[in-house]
Amino acid sequence: MREQKTEDAQDRIMTRLLPWFVAKMPGAKNISIENVQKPGMGLSNETYLFELHWDEAGERRFRPLVLRTAPQDHRVFPDYRLSHQFMIMKALRGTPIPVPEMVWNEEDESILGTPFYIMERLNGTMPKDYPSYHSTGMLFDASLDDRSRIWHDSVRMLACVHGLDLKTLRLDFLGVPAAGTGPLDRQIAYWERYLDWIKDSPDEDHPVIQAGLAWLKEHTYEPDRVSLCWGDARVGNILYREGDYRILALLDWEMAFIGDPEADLAWFIFIDRYLAEEYRIPRLEGLPGKEETIRYYEECTGRPVRHYEYQEVFAAVRFGMILVSVVKKLMRIGMHDYAHMLKNNYCVRYLSSFLGLPLPEGEHDRTPSPGDGRVTIQFCFTGPGGRERYIVEEDGAVSIHDGRVAYPTCTVRATAQDWQDLQDGRLNQLDAWTTGRLVIDGDLNTMVRLKDHIKRLAP
Repeated sequence: MREQKTEDAQDRIMTRLLPWFVAKMPGAKNISIENVQKPGMGLSNETYLFELHWDEAGERRFRPLVLRTAPQDHRVFPDYRLSHQFMIMKALRGTPIPVPEMVWNEEDESILGTPFYIMERLNGTMPKDYPSYHSTGMLFDASLDDRSRIWHDSVRMLACVHGLDLKTLRLDFLGVPAAGTGPLDRQIAYWERYLDWIKDSPDEDHPVIQAGLAWLKEHTYEPDRVSLCWGDARVGNILYREGDYRILALLDWEMAFIGDPEADLAWFIFIDRYLAEEYRIPRLEGLPGKEETIRYYEECTGRPVRHYEYQEVFAAVRFGMILVSVVKKLMRIGMHDYAHMLKNNYCVRYLSSFLGLPLPEGEHDRTPSPGDGRVTIQFCFTGPGGRERYIVEEDGAVSIHDGRVAYPTCTVRATAQDWQDLQDGRLNQLDAWTTGRLVIDGDLNTMVRLKDHIKRLAP
């Protein structure tokens, strides 16, 4: 049912978009929209990939494009100024920062029910957040040398963003912060409002995050310089060319702001650590660590990094709030219970350690099943051809069994058909997870570690 709703929404959007293209392209005939895809999670923006075909000047033409809209339900952020994203990337064209060509921006909500923009579609590959790129995907498959080069190229590009001339870019619509501590004060004020927005009631309490905000307010400083900040700076928002991994584009500018560029550096490093430590996955060998990354950034900018600790705390506070918003969204759309992550996640644990605070009572790490040296994964396949199976890893040996196991380390639920489609590549794992067709509850590290055995598991 959820898949059918997704397809219906997709068809409805493209049906409404077709006459809009006709009006935008008066010289084009026989316009059609083909090969529509909806990739990724769509938590902050809805994204559709498609091909636009038309006749013009006696030729049949086509162009791969991307449609981005703000989600109409279950928003992660309170304000979606898509026009800001469009204008930022349009301003970056012609600078050393590679971005897609921005084609059209539409603020008339009557067309799709929300503002949207159209941009060029580039063919490339990106590290994924889920499953974490520390466990699978392009970075996992890359050589140690390629991993190091990808990382250094990405940090160098981040330094290039921070070296752009704000006056030339004309990004005043992002808000010009006041002098002194103004850049920090402006960001703190925004995230205080954000914290109020994600609460279901005024009584909802997030003591560790609130303590982190209080610490930030008490330790503000005047930045050495102010620049355009990407906001969501991370390798997962960079499109790389397949084969040689050269950078094709920097994407996802919805969190961009004018402020201390060290905020981007800290976010870049913090998110990478989160994607390893939250899922208890070893960080990929070959990726430079925090100290080396900071040193290389300093070499690229020619400036010392003076306030990294402050900005790392700020990254933990900001991402901790976003996790609350994301988890609540996942729970609202019917996915399995993530309630334990609302007050106990990597961000909260980091802040608790830094501030010398205990974790909220009852919110300590969930422990795996009893039995040292033994982990189990329970698979529940439903529908026609479905059955229950489980995998046991004990003392280095892995075995597959029929039936149920007590106290599984991790539990996986899917229909037998969906599981087969996942193994054959007909169903995207991320799409299955975010639509509730694939439910995983428990220690994801176990899933990652035994992924080669899981591939052999048939319903």
